[in-house]
Amino acid sequence: MRRVSKTLAAGLAVLLVALGLVACGGSDGSSSANTETGSQGQAESNSGSSVSKQGDTKSGNEGKSGSGDEGSGESNADEAAKFVPKQHNDSGGGSTQFRVKGGDNSVQEFGEEADAPELSAAAVALHNFLDARAEGNWAAACDYMSKGVLESFEKLAAQAKQIEDKSCARILGKLINPAAKSSMKAEAEKANVGSLRVEGDQSFVIYTGIDGTVLAMPMANEDGSWKVASLAGTPLS
Repeated sequence: MRRVSKTLAAGLAVLLVALGLVACGGSDGSSSANTETGSQGQAESNSGSSVSKQGDTKSGNEGKSGSGDEGSGESNADEAAKFVPKQHNDSGGGSTQFRVKGGDNSVQEFGEEADAPELSAAAVALHNFLDARAEGNWAAACDYMSKGVLESFEKLAAQAKQIEDKSCARILGKLINPAAKSSMKAEAEKANVGSLRVEGDQSFVIYTGIDGTVLAMPMANEDGSWKVASLAGTPLS
């Protein structure tokens, strides 16, 4: 397995256990992105600061009922509409600051450093996902997920015979342990985006979270809109 895939697969497994994420109705096995570290990026961002502005992009979840509490009868679209994006200030600075001497820097050196506008746009998507997840607004969180993640949820939902509502929001609500709420809230508040590494269709946002932990979130640019391509960031440190 290639270096980036190994780093993300191992880290994500640890993080999912720590957050208490469990699959219901069996697991289809999430596939790691088959990425390969190409030529190392020459254009490190020296802008020093990237401010994530309030995002207003929504993918428009189709209105299936039950995204909130069971029996609420509220549609996914109604639930998602309640989410109000917050403004976050990110330090930027590029991936060089996250490199570990003698360590596995496959993500930090992946592809090339994105320019400031792309970094800011990807940061908005990440923050909105983390904020929606922390609020327990699963419908809004699903709006910021990539098509690949949503397709994985469809496969999982097909196995979860006991769940009537097989929407992304409902499945996500079942996947995340309520005990993880405090840690998800803390991560959303602490998240500070420093880098966006891009090569072809593969991208990673590198950010610091709780207690300065450095994490990488796989990202996908879909028709000009950035989406998260995983349920959680993978620790790099």
